[in-house]
Amino acid sequence: MAQFDVYPNPGSRKAEIPFLVAVQNDHITSRTGACVVIPLRANIPPVEVMAPLVDVPGVGQFVLSTDEIFAIDASRLRHAVAALSTSDRAKLRPALDKVVGEY
Repeated sequence: MAQFDVYPNPGSRKAEIPFLVAVQNDHITSRTGACVVIPLRANIPPVEVMAPLVDVPGVGQFVLSTDEIFAIDASRLRHAVAALSTSDRAKLRPALDKVVGEY
């Protein structure tokens, strides 16, 4: 399981959240069995910095719903469909800082 891989959502809200992107590094995931993910939402407008638009190669564009970050058992994430590009990866840290940073 690689950081920045995109997985189909194994949960019940697949229509609104079709994918999850793994943001935790594999070193931690391999030790805990859990992975921190950010939902990729369909059909909602992006929000500057906090919820940017990202591209899932071969699938389309989705909104990185950073404020909904959570941990999931890594065994539920199967068969990555893509990995975020370098430019989309660069959007993650500012989005996370917006959500959990100091004001």
